Amino acid sequence: MRIKEQFEKSANSYEVHSRIQLLGAKEIVNELKSPINTIADLGCGSGRLYKELIDNNIAFNKFYGIDFAKNMLSLHPKDSNVELIEGNFNEDKLFKRLEILNIDMIVSASALQWAKDLNFTLNRCAKSAKKGIFFIFSSNTFKNLHKTIGITSPIYRKEEIIEAFNNSYKTIKIEEFNHKLEFNSTIDMLKYIKKSGVSGGLNIEYKKMRYLIDNYPLKYLEFETILLVGESLAKN
Repeated sequence: MRIKEQFEKSANSYEVHSRIQLLGAKEIVNELKSPINTIADLGCGSGRLYKELIDNNIAFNKFYGIDFAKNMLSLHPKDSNVELIEGNFNEDKLFKRLEILNIDMIVSASALQWAKDLNFTLNRCAKSAKKGIFFIFSSNTFKNLHKTIGITSPIYRKEEIIEAFNNSYKTIKIEEFNHKLEFNSTIDMLKYIKKSGVSGGLNIEYKKMRYLIDNYPLKYLEFETILLVGESLAKN
């Protein structure tokens, strides 16, 4: 299953099964100060980051929510100063549209780890807005799960993420986080992965799935994430 199809399929359960993604939205909002003129959320999903803005009284004039999954956008809150855009951050045509909107800040919580070419995506973000704040999962996420069944992570190493960020942004802040999410059983853990959409299309064959259920050594999943805050080199 492709990444887009997985997020379309998991849209209705995503909100209640994506606790680490919520932490990402909170970390981004902690970096913001009112008022903001225009802000764009790349990979906005069902609107978690937008809700954090509202809950924390972060004022803005215009909010653009961008996602490639229609089912996710249908769940996003609507308002007169909210515009939802169906678009793919792997495609040039999205950024051509963003570049003419006079966006002050692009943010993204827990989405850009699925960029096909992170250098391309961050470079185009930097050309579209003066400031960027990104919360990105890195390759040690699910480290022991991958190790148990002998596969490699499908997402970027933290060193690759930082390098790509530094190519397009003057760093204000880089902070690394490690999280653990505990489960009652390995089966519950696998259900969480499926319903939260965090596997990004990762398919585990039946034999490896059975082996994982019987042999996974932990009662938790590990998550490795990076918060990056920077000013666009292209806009300076």
